[in-house]
Amino acid sequence: MKRFIFWTLGTLVILVAWVTVNFVATTEGWGLTPLAEPGDTIGFTRAISNEARTEAKGNLVLAVLNNGKVVHSDAMSTGKPVSDKSVFGVASLSKWVTAVGVMQLAQQGKLDLDVPVSTYLTRWQLPPSEFDNNKVTLRLLLSHTAGITDGLGHSGFAPGEPVQALESHLTQAMDADPGKSGKVQVGIEPGTTWMYSGGSYNLTQLIVEEVTGESFAQYMQKAVFEPLGMTHSSFILDRADPTVAQYFGENGVEQVYPNYTSLAATGLYTTLSDLVRFANAQLPSTVADPAMPRLLSDSSLADMRTPIANIDGLDIWGTGIMLFAPNGKGDNVVGHGGQSPYLNSTVRIDPASGDGFIAIQSGNKEALASNLATHWTTWKTGKPDIYVLGNTFPAMIMRVLTGAVVILVTAIALGIFTGLRRKRANR
Repeated sequence: MKRFIFWTLGTLVILVAWVTVNFVATTEGWGLTPLAEPGDTIGFTRAISNEARTEAKGNLVLAVLNNGKVVHSDAMSTGKPVSDKSVFGVASLSKWVTAVGVMQLAQQGKLDLDVPVSTYLTRWQLPPSEFDNNKVTLRLLLSHTAGITDGLGHSGFAPGEPVQALESHLTQAMDADPGKSGKVQVGIEPGTTWMYSGGSYNLTQLIVEEVTGESFAQYMQKAVFEPLGMTHSSFILDRADPTVAQYFGENGVEQVYPNYTSLAATGLYTTLSDLVRFANAQLPSTVADPAMPRLLSDSSLADMRTPIANIDGLDIWGTGIMLFAPNGKGDNVVGHGGQSPYLNSTVRIDPASGDGFIAIQSGNKEALASNLATHWTTWKTGKPDIYVLGNTFPAMIMRVLTGAVVILVTAIALGIFTGLRRKRANR
């Protein structure tokens, strides 16, 4: 009996060690190869521009920041030249900018992130559900943990086509991505699960309008863009603006930006230079460029970076902000990305150093801007970001399961073989 117990315990120890080694190897990025040695900014910027020029199929702009200042920028296009002043649609990067506007209202005492959203709503209410809708708060909406199951994704509306009213859109979005419900409703217990939800930001958009008495676009212009000097940014596209970058689609065919009901979720138009100003405004006062304007207090910025959503033991989301990878200083590289068909944008910053990376592109089916930002994160931290982990976790789980089966089968076979030998020796 003692032999059996020891054998079982030994097998369990080996299994735990196997799982632990695989988890640590995956989350710590063992085997990752950065584009340059740590601290070699010149080597990295040369490598990242080479990578961008090799992969870009439409247009792309990028910037590398050290201590909040641009130390390298690049721009490339197969059509009309682009620059740091070219206007791009940035899709879901809009969500981070929206969250900053909401945090300002919270700082001013006009919004409480932790009370039921129904407190602020008169034009529309969440439909009844089997869950307690009063548990839905702004903080949960901004972190995609409010239990909203719309699955959006928004395709938008073609120029000249009527744009759906916000209240109607919340009830049933006419531009929902294929296979998505497009209904903003509570389908999961609020606060229990992370599920990406553009509809959560549509509801946030309505709350901003209810509280301020202004259109969402007007409020954001006054509260965020003007104070930060983001003079080329807006939630309303000026189609006559000659600085608007071409939007390349499949096979390099130019397409037009749609109009959106879902401004807070996906409707921002901005430039690389404006995003540099925005990124600086998200840095703690200890590292921010003092020449750059700021909107939020250090405590509000820290509140946004506090982890809320967690998957497989990894913190992935704060209040309106993505947590990409630990920075080794008790915080995370943070930011947000955006992706629509053949359009991709990303902004990432390290709040401990003020270093950052920004890229916007169109024309690539894959997420080129995000892929470039992943290289930057690996170079800065030596760790995989949440996109890399999302791709490697399934393989890790399969490897762990396969190894566990081999360990168990081997342990059983050896146990049987050892038992038989012991019986023969005792005859």
